[in-house]
Amino acid sequence: MILYCCTDFTTQRPPPRYIPGNTAEAPSIPVHTRRDTDEDRKSGYLFKTGVGRKEFQRRYCRLENGTFSYSVDEKSPYVKNTIEGIDIQIIGESQPRPGNEHCFEMGVVSGRSYLFSAESAEEKQEWMYIIAKFLTPQVMWSYLSNFDLVGHLHKKEGSTSTDWRRLTFLLKGKKLSFFSAEKDCMEDLDLRKLTNSYVDNVGPDERQTMTEQTICLCFPDKSRLYLRSENKEHSDRWHTAIQNTLFDCGTSLENQPLTKENVPVIVNECIRFVEKNALKTEGVYRLAGVKSKVNQILQNLYHNAREVRLTLDEDYIVHDVTSALKQYFRELDDPLLTSDLYNQWVKNSASQDNASKIRKYAELVKELPEVNRNTLKELIIHLNDVSDNKQENKMETKNLAAVFGPTLMSGKNSVGGFGAANYEISVIGDLMLNYAAIFEVTQEEQNKLDAKRIFLARLSENQLLPPPPVKNDMHVTLYIGPKSENENIDVQISESMTTSELIQTLIDTNKINMPPSQVSVFEVICNGELERVFNPHEKILAEILSWDDGMRSDNYICIKSNYLEKKIEKVRSRTICNATDFTMLGAIHYSP
Repeated sequence: MILYCCTDFTTQRPPPRYIPGNTAEAPSIPVHTRRDTDEDRKSGYLFKTGVGRKEFQRRYCRLENGTFSYSVDEKSPYVKNTIEGIDIQIIGESQPRPGNEHCFEMGVVSGRSYLFSAESAEEKQEWMYIIAKFLTPQVMWSYLSNFDLVGHLHKKEGSTSTDWRRLTFLLKGKKLSFFSAEKDCMEDLDLRKLTNSYVDNVGPDERQTMTEQTICLCFPDKSRLYLRSENKEHSDRWHTAIQNTLFDCGTSLENQPLTKENVPVIVNECIRFVEKNALKTEGVYRLAGVKSKVNQILQNLYHNAREVRLTLDEDYIVHDVTSALKQYFRELDDPLLTSDLYNQWVKNSASQDNASKIRKYAELVKELPEVNRNTLKELIIHLNDVSDNKQENKMETKNLAAVFGPTLMSGKNSVGGFGAANYEISVIGDLMLNYAAIFEVTQEEQNKLDAKRIFLARLSENQLLPPPPVKNDMHVTLYIGPKSENENIDVQISESMTTSELIQTLIDTNKINMPPSQVSVFEVICNGELERVFNPHEKILAEILSWDDGMRSDNYICIKSNYLEKKIEKVRSRTICNATDFTMLGAIHYSP
């Protein structure tokens, strides 16, 4: 996993202050004239915490005429507190408390939060729904069933933008939604693809205070989204809720953190490990690992796959990782090829008409959910890479199909029973032998696959081709943050410059402000499909010149925070990330 962090944006213009009733500062929120109908009214008893939130007290609550209020009981003439609907800024789920399971929290403009508990889950949802209607335009009301958090946030895209817009956001599961007035529709952000999120405290200027914070959301396409609430308390609440979507994703394929290709990060990480370390290992995927180590690998990946970096060390061996990948597929709630399509897969494998069989396989692949389809394609291509090294690893197509057939088709549920194993093996074997036709691989995709295989062969043999002679230095443009934002620096690299010398040069010229021990230089190829870390004494220019002309536009040199250092610092907080973390993306320009 690569964690991308943005450059410092504290000099950018802060979002406009929101003044209740001033719709000019909230152009992206449709304004509706509310009528106080029966649907907008509710009353009943809730439990509310007092000062210090030490204990819950029973209170009679009313929501009517655009106002939320509560009193000691239904008959009391005295109202203990009144909250205007327009002052409510955030409402969402809250952790259960002892004796109070059904909790929710409501925050107001001042930053204060009110904690309530209902007597049942249904009652809690009813209160949350009707209160959330005060925060949201009518177009969002259909989204309000079983949501996690709703509230107002200021939003901008890209670190250089000053175009802040005040919008209403809704968090539900792993989807963050908001209404776009420009597009006149709801827009969804898939948090399964979130590579990183962090909070940055910003300094004061004439329009902001020290208490304000900005949340940065980073996605695989290098895009960044910035969110800011009216106060620190609400920013913290949003960031915590978003961060929680990254952890403990369970065994449902749909809930897994994903790469930009919609492949689970767990699968991608294990495949990349095998590609770098084990393509020629005898018995790869056939031999079993140590059960305790396999379980530990999976536990770490399930908890937060994006923070895990699998490396070949004394902690585990190749077979521990390959066994973890197989166990991951077996433990899925539904097999990768799905229970619903199982009979069709099996029936088609028995067909004697090969052309018809391939066409049917292609149709079945298209019927798979997107994540299943992309994961299957990635895995089949990988298994073919393994099979290409059968002379060394003794794992040809039929051996790999025997391992993965039941794993991908029956999983933990044994869908087909004992007698169906041969059919399951046949399906995976057919997919491997005919993957280009079944998955409709384009010529561009095939070229990238061929280039990747050349690179893997060189990496496996540890025999880099000798570079052509170099007579002049090369000018390299390094992009700080996303290349699209055009924040770049120009670096001249000589024939003899090593990795450590490049890092020191960037430090000496104030281009980066991290100690050399905390950064590494990576070679990234095939649009991020593969990467490797440079040895500190390795000469960078020689490697750049060894790139094939057809691959050059898809390759770059990346300078980023050293994840191996982070792995060692296990006690460090998982809530990442300080303002000095960064990524530089390089585009190479040179002349003879």
